[in-house]
Amino acid sequence: MFERFSRKQVVPIVAFAIGVLFLFAYEATRSGSEFARDTFRNSDNYSSESAVIVGGDRPADLFLPTSYLPETPLPLLINLHGYSGDSISQSTYTFLQSAAEARGVAYIAPNGLKDSSGNRFWNATQACCNFGGSEVSDVDYIKSLIEEISSKVSIDKGRVYLFGHSNGHFMSYKFACSTKGLVTAIAGLAGAMDKDPSACNKEPMNVLHIHGTSDATISYEGGLLLGNPYPSAQQSVDQWSAINSCTKPTETQFDLLQSMQEVETTAISYTCRNGAVELWRINGGVHVPVLDEQFALRTLDWLLTHRK
Repeated sequence: MFERFSRKQVVPIVAFAIGVLFLFAYEATRSGSEFARDTFRNSDNYSSESAVIVGGDRPADLFLPTSYLPETPLPLLINLHGYSGDSISQSTYTFLQSAAEARGVAYIAPNGLKDSSGNRFWNATQACCNFGGSEVSDVDYIKSLIEEISSKVSIDKGRVYLFGHSNGHFMSYKFACSTKGLVTAIAGLAGAMDKDPSACNKEPMNVLHIHGTSDATISYEGGLLLGNPYPSAQQSVDQWSAINSCTKPTETQFDLLQSMQEVETTAISYTCRNGAVELWRINGGVHVPVLDEQFALRTLDWLLTHRK
């Protein structure tokens, strides 16, 4: 295991991976009513009967809304799981598959590869979460998914969107920073940009960053993962504000999560010359807040307002 590392290097890597899993579990249990798993959709709702299989040796199910007509191009939503998650857990957790059906959007939640610890991951930034030093290019994999889906299904190439949670959110930033013109907007929960601004190609992008201020896994204020730094939520947004030539933001309050009492989210919205930038700060929110249909529809609707 971790054949590319010495014993002294392996110990902290394994310890960190275990720590990440512990923190996920800890966040889940400490949030009480914020993590009622019986409110999640079960796997029976993730039927493959209507799926189109894509992805070659890394197969994934593409779901089409019941309203699909080949002559009408569909928007496409790609939903990326967090470290140690998978396609089904991500769809179950985020409610985005049902939201995509409701809005007439093609939907896919692909799987990252497994690392030496058996956990699925995306090779995103230096901080998260390629702990085994894999050389896999998940940017190329997601690009190939978009290309293959577009060749098999009528997709509106001006309305392709990425969403990710945690490691998946890091990956959405990595993809936006490494490509040009392939996605229209990205949104994510509890992730961060690369700490090095030069790692991004500075191509304008519509960006929605969602983050809880009490996140103990990927801190709202930024931090370190295995000694590798990642920026704060505000710093991540500030990078895009500069790229998109944005002005001073305005703030509004709204209710994003039914699982949290009262109005818990502050929307920080920028006026930009190129694209859009918005930060949804979940005040008191943890790394794995309980999501619901309201969250899914509001997030997807934000993405869908943007088109090329």
